[in-house]
Amino acid sequence: MMTMLTKDVSLYRDVFQQTEGDVQRVTGMLSRQELDTASLKYETKVPQLEYMCLIMENMVITKKPRARIYAGFQKLSRCVEPVLERFCAMADHAEKVYIFGENDKEMPHHPNIEYVSLPADHPLIREWFLVIQAPVMKMMMTAYDLDGFGTHDIEENRNFIGIKSNQPKVVDQAAQLLQSAIDSN
Repeated sequence: MMTMLTKDVSLYRDVFQQTEGDVQRVTGMLSRQELDTASLKYETKVPQLEYMCLIMENMVITKKPRARIYAGFQKLSRCVEPVLERFCAMADHAEKVYIFGENDKEMPHHPNIEYVSLPADHPLIREWFLVIQAPVMKMMMTAYDLDGFGTHDIEENRNFIGIKSNQPKVVDQAAQLLQSAIDSN
C-alpha cells in the first residue's frame, strides 16, 4: 500500500530543536555509554547512522515487541536488501511498519508495511529516521542530511545532524507527529 504524504512535518525541526543538550561529533562507532544515553544530539556520517539503525532493528527482531515502526529512507530505493529483509522480519510481529521516502522504486508487498511517498519538496525528504514505539520499547534516531544526495563522490561521506533518544516523551512525540501526518491524508 502506498500513501502520499502532504502534511508538513519534520522530525528535525519539531523534535531535534526541542531536545536539550549539545551536539557531539560522532566519528566512530558509538560507545556503549553513548548508546545507553537517554538522548544524544550528534553530527555524523552515513556509517554511524547505519550502525545505530542496525542495533535498533536487531533489538526489534530479537524481542518482537508489538510496535509501530516509522522509518525514513529519503528515497525508497535506499530500502534494499538486507535492510528490507530486516524490515519484513520486524513487520512480521509489528502492529504496523511505515516506510517513508521519495517513490523512486516499486516496493514489495507485506501486509504490515505501508509505504509513505514523499513529494520532492517535503521536509522529510532530507531526513533519515527510525522511530520504534511499543509499550515495552521506545527508541528513535533521526538525522537531517546536511549535504543531500549527489553532493559527494562517495555517498557514505554525507554529513548529518540528529538525535538518538530512548526517552518515552521524545519517542512518543516523534511517533505522534508522523502518525498525525499519515492520518491527515
